[in-house]
Amino acid sequence: MLDPDRDQARELLERELSTADYNRPESFIAKALNWFLERISGLIEIIPGSSGLSTLILGMVIAIVAVAIFFAIRGSRRSRRLTSPDTGPVLAEAGLSADDYRARAAAAARAGNWDAVLLDSYRAIAAATDERALLDELPGTTAHEIAVALRDPFPDRASDLLSAADTFDAVCYGDQHATQHQAERVRELDRVLAKARPVRVAG
Repeated sequence: MLDPDRDQARELLERELSTADYNRPESFIAKALNWFLERISGLIEIIPGSSGLSTLILGMVIAIVAVAIFFAIRGSRRSRRLTSPDTGPVLAEAGLSADDYRARAAAAARAGNWDAVLLDSYRAIAAATDERALLDELPGTTAHEIAVALRDPFPDRASDLLSAADTFDAVCYGDQHATQHQAERVRELDRVLAKARPVRVAG
């Protein structure tokens, strides 16, 4: 619907605003936009000769504004979803070792599946963390919780771990795709951490 008329544009906007995302704390947006549309509709009715060119022009203005707001809101909602994804545990599969995840990452790299390379490489980091007893509890731990927990034993890699956690969440929960560079960085981070000796943290 690239060129909706006034009624179609209003219906399109109202349908979008009726979704769950706009019936929570943001309901004031729907009220404000409905108020705006009602004022414009009233203005058309009182303009002399409103059945002619003025009606057409105002109708086009309403359609353009409604469609612009519609796509702006959709873009803002998508941006919030990508930058603040709902996260979950890194390891959702039981019984896989760090080497199992590394083997899967290697197979995914050969296939050019960089999303899988990145995800399984970070899972390898998480599984190795458990195998080396660097965390008290691993089940249910999120990517960021793992990155934060590993800052003390691997202080030189703290920023790399947080960056890897951000990318893991964006790919796993935020509908983004990993580039080859991002995937290889997380894979290399796993290799480095596997060889590194953790710093002993004073109890």
